[in-house]
Amino acid sequence: MRIGPAILWVVAGGLAYSGCASQGGASNEKKTAVQSTACDMESATPWLSRWLGAWELTSRDILEIPDFPAPNITFFDSACVYTTSSVSAGGAKASGGPSLMGQKLPWRAVPHTGTIIAPNSAELPVALMSFANSDKQTGPYFIMSAPSYWAQKGFKPEPIPVFIHEFAHTRQMKSFFSVLGPIDDTWPYEEELDDDAVQTHFSSDSVYVAAYLAERDLFYRAANANSVEEVRSLAEEALGMLRARHARWFTGDKAVFATLDSMWLSLEGSAQWAAHAWLAHPQGGAMANQAAVEKMLGKRRSWSQDESLAIFLVVDRLLPGWPRLVFGDEPMGAVELLERALAARG
Repeated sequence: MRIGPAILWVVAGGLAYSGCASQGGASNEKKTAVQSTACDMESATPWLSRWLGAWELTSRDILEIPDFPAPNITFFDSACVYTTSSVSAGGAKASGGPSLMGQKLPWRAVPHTGTIIAPNSAELPVALMSFANSDKQTGPYFIMSAPSYWAQKGFKPEPIPVFIHEFAHTRQMKSFFSVLGPIDDTWPYEEELDDDAVQTHFSSDSVYVAAYLAERDLFYRAANANSVEEVRSLAEEALGMLRARHARWFTGDKAVFATLDSMWLSLEGSAQWAAHAWLAHPQGGAMANQAAVEKMLGKRRSWSQDESLAIFLVVDRLLPGWPRLVFGDEPMGAVELLERALAARG
């Protein structure tokens, strides 16, 4: 996940990485885009139904969270935009298309010339991307490259786990911005205020990195422990390390990083866990659980997505019903959620 229209979070083919969709990087796309392509919803409906069905399975059967009004949704391939947003469709008339959670959506299919118009009217160059955001007027929205575009860039099979991870964030936008907005107003640091902010700021401190890695590894040991009591014992130790890390480095004018760390670990961890759970579900990816975990870890370049998955694997073993605590109007941060999970018995 990223903040802003040009810096986007992408998870592709099991390889987690940060990607910058710069204007320069999209110039060739604009030159080669088909100017007058016949775009229709009929050709897109099969894969859209498959992807939206994957979210329905994740939301209703895996996370077991209440249905929620659909955000504005915009997909695109090398020539066409498929969207429920009249803004992204340039005012084109709505036609038929797949529903979501039984909700009929106003789909439109229109050609593009190398630039995508987001529901908040921001212009985005065509590039490999997947992200959620929100606008004060139109509410949450979601933008992602279509499966054919991912295939053109060499990523197979279909990136449904990417879709699930980022689409999960559309359920968290309201609370997310209520926390991040005030921080953004007074953010004094050069690095982007994104899910890598902690990593970017402290990655040059070798002592900090060593503390983080030891803490992360202990959470994974806890997640993989044989008994629930061993899970709890190791997780309590790991939480103690997390608190010690916060107490040592997140002080004074850097105290804001404690809030950011807990928030990002909660947001990214819940989305990582949801995508991993779909991969491991017999009606989803039908993968073995550990293989699904490894798929989501990829090259482990992002601290927030790496450690957070371990935290939510732990929470899932200790606290049934946790998704309602992080996908509601006032979601818990990772620290508070861990405390609740460790206190739970039976």
